[in-house]
Amino acid sequence: MMTSHNTDTTRADKPVISYYQANNEWLWMLEGSQTAQADSVATFLRGQVAQQGLSTKAFFLDDIDRDMECFRTMKFDGVNMPEVMARLEWNLSKAYMRFATGERYGFTEPKRIFSKGVFAIPVESPDSAFWADAFGALKEGKGCDFLKSCMLTDSVYTKMLTALSNDSTPEGRKRILCNMERLRWRDEKAPKDGERHIWVNIASQHLWAFTPDSIFSMKICCGKPSTKTPLLTSAIHLIQVNPEWNIPISIIRGEVSHRAGDSAYFARHNYYITNSKGQKVSASSVTSAQLASGNYRVAQRSGAGNSLGRIIFRFANPFAVYLHDTSSKGVFNKELRMVSHGCVRVQRPFDVAKFLLPDTDPWTLDKIRLSMDLKPETDQGRTYRKQHTGSLRLINSKEVEPKVPVQINYFTLYPNPETGKMTTYQDRYGFDPMILKAMKAYLP
Repeated sequence: MMTSHNTDTTRADKPVISYYQANNEWLWMLEGSQTAQADSVATFLRGQVAQQGLSTKAFFLDDIDRDMECFRTMKFDGVNMPEVMARLEWNLSKAYMRFATGERYGFTEPKRIFSKGVFAIPVESPDSAFWADAFGALKEGKGCDFLKSCMLTDSVYTKMLTALSNDSTPEGRKRILCNMERLRWRDEKAPKDGERHIWVNIASQHLWAFTPDSIFSMKICCGKPSTKTPLLTSAIHLIQVNPEWNIPISIIRGEVSHRAGDSAYFARHNYYITNSKGQKVSASSVTSAQLASGNYRVAQRSGAGNSLGRIIFRFANPFAVYLHDTSSKGVFNKELRMVSHGCVRVQRPFDVAKFLLPDTDPWTLDKIRLSMDLKPETDQGRTYRKQHTGSLRLINSKEVEPKVPVQINYFTLYPNPETGKMTTYQDRYGFDPMILKAMKAYLP
């Protein structure tokens, strides 16, 4: 019936092209209810596209309005009716599918914006069932209902829409549009409503811990712009107390290998080296090339000066990044806390441990405190501390069961989870312009 042209470039256009190339029946330019549906969907889109801050051009709304008026009045001005009907059919289908897909899954695809080393949130994406539902709704005369079902209605998105309607500044509107798009990227593994979970916003440099009836927050330190903390979703399954730090090969090559042979450097940082057989070798006997080869492991012994601090919270992810304590507490007093190689350092790590272990008995919590050189809070713990001098290692690890979801995300505009107040944050990683560039075709 119709063929693609060079403006049919979005993922939402592909099922439309396939539908008509398969010689399926028309969806809009039929007598009766379907023609009425064309009017109602066009009117709905006109209102919603404006409210969402999107471009009418991206949804062909001026062309649709002109051709609808021509069709209603039968004034074709030298253009034959079949051509107008075909153009209306084509533009209405694309506009409908673009809006439905964009609102439900995002007008952009994060995997096309960010590298795999930065973005690993498992966002939902349209599939054949979605396309079939979209076409099926049209055939049943329920196109507007389907479009409404694709739209976000949660409180955060609603606040974004309100902010957009009240902000006329180009900078402010761009920030809002970026963060509305982030919300449309729906996380397949997002915690269920009311589920205990941890949410980290890298742009705000804060962590929030949620229970069904409470929230608390703390400062974090995260990756430098050159070693960005990746955005991901996972579930914390293990707490380790007094962990060793197995130094990643990228850090060995960039910061450690050139100190090969310097035994004093390795001793000062409490580092040790093992070969491929797991045997410890002297720092003075290893060359820079050998360390950089990846055939040797460099680790930092556990203890007060360890870069991971006294406790770490582990969750599966492809980047070997985690939440953990730090031996450099002073950095939490700084405004800019993007200082790590990618991991997230937390300001009050023991509070995170308590949150992850809500049903743990007081003595077990005190054993964790004592192992971290913190003051015990039970009589049993205080007695134990008096009876034992030096560093204590009463607990090495603790399984988190059930696992607690953790999300590491990046919003430069978001309501503060504790106060509800819409708050802006600096785009220190420069992600907003990347999203705006990808959204360019959909923006005024």
